[in-house]
Amino acid sequence: MFGISSYRPTVYWRPIAGERHALRPTSPPREGEERETLCGKTVLIPDPSYVDWLAPTCACCMEQARMLCDAPERKI
Repeated sequence: MFGISSYRPTVYWRPIAGERHALRPTSPPREGEERETLCGKTVLIPDPSYVDWLAPTCACCMEQARMLCDAPERKI
């Protein structure tokens, strides 16, 4: 299944500033935390509304997330 390994998620997704961005799974993102997205933006994690989750996915984060998801199969 895309985005989920058998032990932990490949990434965490959060809607931020009009797009859904991916975050490394070092720890679950918490409101008010400053984190770096897979596309390289440093963001402050908001408390998203239900509507925020309808935002489009950042294409760069999606590409990076796919590479991370495929990495075990390619032995990277």
